[in-house]
Amino acid sequence: MKLNLLAICIGCAVVPHAGILRAAPPAAPHHALSTAATSAGTSSAAATLRGSGLRVSLAPSGAYTLRYAPMHLALTGTLPDRTDSIRTTSGSDSVGDYKQIDAAYALGGRMAVLRLYPARGAVLFLDKHRGADPNTAPFPSLSGVPASLLRFSYRVTTFSPIHFGKLDSQGPWAFFDQNQNTFILSPADNFLVSDLQATPGASGPQMSSGISTVIPTLPSGFTHGTWMVFGKGITRTQNLWGDLLQKSNHKAPVPNDADVLLDRFGYWTDNGATYYYKFVPSLGYLGTLLAVRDRFQQMGVPLAYMQLDSWWYPKHKGFSAGSDNGALLYRADPSIFPDGLASFHQRLHLPLLTHARWIAKTSPYRNQYKMSNNVIIDPRFWNATADYLHAAGVVVYEQDWLNQNARPAIDISQAQAFLQQMAGSMAAQHIAIQYCMALPGYFMASTQFQNLRTIRVSDDRFLPARYDNFLYTSALAHAVGLWPWSDVFMSSELSNLVLSTLSAGPVGVGDALQSIDVGNLRRALRSDSVILKPDTPLVPIDSTYLADASAHASAGGASKAPMIATTQTSFGPSTETYVFSYSRTPNNNAANPPETVASLPSLGVKGPVYAWNWRQSRGTLIPANGALPFHYIDGWDYTVLAPVNPRGIALLGDVSKIVPLARKRFVSVSNTNTIQATVVFAKDERSVVLTGFAQRQPQVSTTLGAATGLNYNTATHIFSFTLAPGAKNLAKVQIF
Repeated sequence: MKLNLLAICIGCAVVPHAGILRAAPPAAPHHALSTAATSAGTSSAAATLRGSGLRVSLAPSGAYTLRYAPMHLALTGTLPDRTDSIRTTSGSDSVGDYKQIDAAYALGGRMAVLRLYPARGAVLFLDKHRGADPNTAPFPSLSGVPASLLRFSYRVTTFSPIHFGKLDSQGPWAFFDQNQNTFILSPADNFLVSDLQATPGASGPQMSSGISTVIPTLPSGFTHGTWMVFGKGITRTQNLWGDLLQKSNHKAPVPNDADVLLDRFGYWTDNGATYYYKFVPSLGYLGTLLAVRDRFQQMGVPLAYMQLDSWWYPKHKGFSAGSDNGALLYRADPSIFPDGLASFHQRLHLPLLTHARWIAKTSPYRNQYKMSNNVIIDPRFWNATADYLHAAGVVVYEQDWLNQNARPAIDISQAQAFLQQMAGSMAAQHIAIQYCMALPGYFMASTQFQNLRTIRVSDDRFLPARYDNFLYTSALAHAVGLWPWSDVFMSSELSNLVLSTLSAGPVGVGDALQSIDVGNLRRALRSDSVILKPDTPLVPIDSTYLADASAHASAGGASKAPMIATTQTSFGPSTETYVFSYSRTPNNNAANPPETVASLPSLGVKGPVYAWNWRQSRGTLIPANGALPFHYIDGWDYTVLAPVNPRGIALLGDVSKIVPLARKRFVSVSNTNTIQATVVFAKDERSVVLTGFAQRQPQVSTTLGAATGLNYNTATHIFSFTLAPGAKNLAKVQIF
């Protein structure tokens, strides 16, 4: 089926590229990543590259092939003209060492580059234009994808939900077999004006990668790149692909405590929150928010920041949440903030996160600044806005409605200006960025901006009906180096709190003043509101991808298999794994139906492990290569898998918390014959209870702090003790 080109470009935008994959300036195309290259000569003969089970070749006729042995894959394509010359080179860049074929054709006016990274299992295709050319004959264009391969992409629609069995136009596209051999195709640059097409063929779809034909002419010196990444394992290969995007754009990994939004607990006023365009009448809006801050403080779960949604600035239709109500000005609404935003920040004494819509048709900005559709692409606006926000205590800027209303024109330079100026101006004032309602291209474009750290991955107001999309799109976010945000929920909603905490991203609620569930919140936080989270986001395991893709391929419907997703905390070779599962069959709360057992290898765990059912506060020892049963309560289950060392001891951690072995509680853990752990406490924390499993009664000693009250249950083999801090709010304990 030919994909709709108009649908392809909803939300199109492009941004300057920090690496080799950007559009080159008119003078002379070059590759910033090509830091070292060696020519192997020019010839009219065919050229071939090999490595990592890949074989890439190009003939003088313009025919090119790509073979991948583990998948028995043979893809073929043909350039629109014979080559004028073929040259082979080798070199290295920020991605790694590569071998390369350069082929000039069309009388030297165009060049095709096939670059193989042998150690990466990746091929980069580059389509280079010397002069301004009609936007035709995309490169690469490949036939021979087996129809038997399972596949998914991400919908070119709000929040980019996964699309099994379909190939939407922005990518990435994933193809895999039953053995989880996988390859991924995606643009390498020009992400939001790129165009992946799939045309049906006798042996499977013909794939092409180019620029949307809404843009009729490509500028002089333009280069467009396409990645193909190959590997074993669906999630692993997607992560390898995302790592290439980050490295090619020189984006460093973003820690999951990089700013207050990621590190600590906060309050949200967006759609679904109690005070979204609402407030306590007797207090007014600002009085309500000040009362919210005080209430959380009094209850012992202090807020670390506050989010102000679209109600905070004046809009065309006034104080209304309508989806047709754009911003008149991006400044505090004087009817709500009579003394300005900075004054409110001084009263609140909390960092702020501020939401942004699009610019209304009636905004005076349209006469002041250069516009692209309903967004501003004038650096004067972005610099002034960043200055204003910084002065008012704003630490995160949230750009919403990226799918439609806040979409620039489908134009290479205008789209570049929008994302680049936003990121650059905010970075200059040390303001992080969050994307909301983003299309898949924005996920990939995020690799170009170091201060773009978080992204919404599910629709407004977090609910169980959104869990599938949340988890699958979290995997896309994680691959490209972003931290997923679930969106607002209420503190009384335990499964929402567990999932949001396991996302390793932000955790925030929108409770009414009198409806705060302190007991639940304390399961996710230290006493100073630092989030106790895993190292990486919770994402579906490969067998869940296989089950869902197979269900769509065979019946065109949703899978009835349970969702199983994992994350972990790792201290070197010692990894504690967190497994969240829920039934997708109505009314299936049976203890152990056959489909609710997962083998340890499918969870990425070798074993033996001690499996602690977090909801039932009980556990069981599972041998190596054993299986984990799920016990659904209200349709969901959460289990902690702690590795058992050679002496038969496993440290679970603080099982009162959602993540018992979180890095913000445990500075280090060594799990050989003796378990050694360094534990950190908030300033006002006096003790923590640690729990574990031991086949015989263990001994506990400390070199810093004090351990008391060791208890060992000979029937369950569970031990626990109370640990108190010593100097610098630390304790060091050994268990043997």
